Amino acid sequence: MFDDLLKLATELKSQSRPFVLATVVGCKPPTSARPGAKAIVQADGSFHGWVGGSCAQPLVIQEACKALQDGQTRVMLLAPDPEAVNFGFESFVPIPMTCQSEGTLAIYLEPFLPRPRLVVIGASPVARSLAHQGNGLGFRVCVCDPAASSALFPNAEILVRDLSAIASTAGTDIAPGYVVIATMGHYDEAALEAVAGSPFSYLGLVASPRRGKAVIDYLVRKGISSETLQKVKYPAGLDIGAETPEEVAMSVLCEIVQKMRAGNQGVVIEQLAQGAPTGATTATDPICKMTVGIAGARYVSTYQDNTFYFCCPSCQEAFDQDPGGNLQPAIG
Repeated sequence: MFDDLLKLATELKSQSRPFVLATVVGCKPPTSARPGAKAIVQADGSFHGWVGGSCAQPLVIQEACKALQDGQTRVMLLAPDPEAVNFGFESFVPIPMTCQSEGTLAIYLEPFLPRPRLVVIGASPVARSLAHQGNGLGFRVCVCDPAASSALFPNAEILVRDLSAIASTAGTDIAPGYVVIATMGHYDEAALEAVAGSPFSYLGLVASPRRGKAVIDYLVRKGISSETLQKVKYPAGLDIGAETPEEVAMSVLCEIVQKMRAGNQGVVIEQLAQGAPTGATTATDPICKMTVGIAGARYVSTYQDNTFYFCCPSCQEAFDQDPGGNLQPAIG
């Protein structure tokens, strides 16, 4: 089982697909999982592995999707009364689990997000330094310029020479895109026009305030909406008094990192997670109040055209004996 999960994790990382590794780090019997048990939860809610039975799995999926949205690790404590458990650690997520076994599980959730993409347009000394420093910070570097070459940009993973091809590279549905135009006046307008409508988390123009405004005004006259161009940051970078190309590049990357750490990298992940078993894809057991995954649910009852989902046959039986007290459908 572990070898299969390791292989899947390797494949997902190589494909830049986000996932969460869930690991049981503690338990209080009776539970069906033991410390060290693992599972992988993908952004579409698919679940691989074993960290507990039908009661635990939908809760793990639900919390894993939250981890993908904010990029933060967490320990979830599943127990009949988690607030009463002397867990001994801070920053854990207490989640009531009214399972018949009445066991307790502590599960560590570690999100693995795609490496953020840094798109550098230009071949200037600032552009070359951006590519070099960005690679060192863990970005997947893409460079676009007619003169782009592996000799000029040895740290770039992707080289694009045609601006018409850069729009699809600026941002994707699996990783946030941070775009920096460092053409230094050579083709600022064309570069900005090429990416202005693309998905990105940051779009910066390395230019003076006066030059930047001239570029924006030109594109407005060409018909690009002011609302779209308001997202352009110029001069790109934090004001650190930068003078050399290396310092300018560093100031831009500091601004990008600041934006990333403010949580902006979760925007794309949130879009991905919309298809996961949250919202209308989960239900609340009307008897024990457990969260139940709708897809593939085994215990389902219908009453007055409403559908109810249950974690176990006992809850379904209790409901069926007196459905009148549970008239509201328990869709989460």
